[in-house]
Amino acid sequence: MKRMLMLLLVLACLCAGVTALAEEKERETVSLGSKGQLVVRVQQRLSDLGYYAYKPTGSYQAVTRRAVLAYERAAGVRQDGRLTPEEQDGLFSAWASRAPFAASVPLSFTAQSSFFQVTGELWDWSEVKKQLTEGEAYAVTNCATGESCQMVFAGGENHAHMTPAKQAVNGQMLTKWLGESNSYYKIAVTVTVGEKRVAASLQYDNDVAHVYFQGSTSQVLNFSDVEHDSLIRRAAGR
Repeated sequence: MKRMLMLLLVLACLCAGVTALAEEKERETVSLGSKGQLVVRVQQRLSDLGYYAYKPTGSYQAVTRRAVLAYERAAGVRQDGRLTPEEQDGLFSAWASRAPFAASVPLSFTAQSSFFQVTGELWDWSEVKKQLTEGEAYAVTNCATGESCQMVFAGGENHAHMTPAKQAVNGQMLTKWLGESNSYYKIAVTVTVGEKRVAASLQYDNDVAHVYFQGSTSQVLNFSDVEHDSLIRRAAGR
């Protein structure tokens, strides 16, 4: 009987240890470059508190970092963009600092007029990806203004990552379209692939453009984006 009780006690301790290790793994520090479910939870909580205006992606990039820094300022903690497990406790607590109320409603998801001068064909991302060459520049055209800039394809699994071919010229054009290099806006564009204009949607984040085509999803957790999808259809004249 004593042996059985001792065995049960050992098993209970082992289970408790496994649970503690799992919880410790879950409670890792999140910072620029982090990915996964914990980042999704952080983004959703920042959204609930009024700091983050996007759908959670599970990828901690420049926009998420800005939201974290804004939260840290409001909470009066060290502003380094890193959320330790202890700081996460504060973020998820009932007394977490909320974003100050803004007198004006912030941005809509597009900075474009409703009239488009340019439209393109609707291609699935799986087909577009086969046609793009990493390191090669492509013409990206604003559907509303008809203006174009040259963007270099830098890879990407679930959607295209593109960078300005010449920052001084093409980066300025993107800033003209979107207002800043880290913008909340998404705009309808076409990407010239071969001799075809292909309907797409672009967002410029930390000097990297995230370009969605039909069927594209977020880089982490494969989320679809209804705003990008809507703009892609409009870029195709639908």
